[in-house]
Amino acid sequence: KAVVSTQSTGYLRPLNLIPDTMLWIVLCICLILTPAPSVGTVKMIKDHHGNEPQNPDPCLLTCAGSTGYGKKNWGTVNYSTKQTYINVDISKCGFVDIPIVTTSLNGAGHHDYVVGMSSPSGMSKTGFWINILHQFSLQQDITKEIAESFSFNVNWIAVGYNC
Repeated sequence: KAVVSTQSTGYLRPLNLIPDTMLWIVLCICLILTPAPSVGTVKMIKDHHGNEPQNPDPCLLTCAGSTGYGKKNWGTVNYSTKQTYINVDISKCGFVDIPIVTTSLNGAGHHDYVVGMSSPSGMSKTGFWINILHQFSLQQDITKEIAESFSFNVNWIAVGYNC
């Protein structure tokens, strides 16, 4: 039967079993060897170009973000007053090549009446843009002002390599 003392330190301490140093070494080894809980695995089988990836698996990164609910960062498309766009910066992810990107559009209303929100354009390793327009007709306006008044924002998830 082990005798435990809390005298002097206030911590439980085994007496006469094994020296303190050995106990802490055993405890640390047990903690190191205990497997971490799994959070899932991401594997890329084809890259942005449709090829098998050449980068090593440890370099695979999933990075996500948003342009910001309620931010005033939408722009006016030069060739049409019926649509608007937003630039999305993903440079902080540190991708070394063009990642695979999935997007969605969030807002306080009317974001379900637009198309283009899941079609990123101008893809690069540092960003892309999204053009949106009204789903029923080019007669309906989706302007910078409408996008900002309804707090449109683009949520995105990018999977690519950072080395």
